Amino acid sequence: MKRKATIGLFIGVVLLSGIIIFIINNKVESENNTDTAMLEIVTVIKNHRFEPDVITVPSGKKIRFIIHNQDNTVEEFESHDLHREKIIMPNDSINIILAPLAPGKYDFFGDFHQETAQGSLIVN
Repeated sequence: MKRKATIGLFIGVVLLSGIIIFIINNKVESENNTDTAMLEIVTVIKNHRFEPDVITVPSGKKIRFIIHNQDNTVEEFESHDLHREKIIMPNDSINIILAPLAPGKYDFFGDFHQETAQGSLIVN
């Protein structure tokens, strides 16, 4: 009787372990799915201008917007459309995480050099 209980317990543990492994594998696969992956876009501030100054992305994607400031002066990335404002030190970078955006044009600019540092994020 004791042996049957031990065997039953062993089988239960094995089954439970298999279920846990199955759940973990499915979660990892869904996190690695390219449809839900974050899209990375990059622009550079050089000579107080964004390069490229127009960036096109698909709608419905989470975005990591990377901005490299290659100038020797501080710049402030600002976008009223994206509701973002962030200081970028000389020769440094920032990351801005954006939730999936609706189709449209989202303007941004360098607040300290507004006459030249202008750009747009186009979402299709």
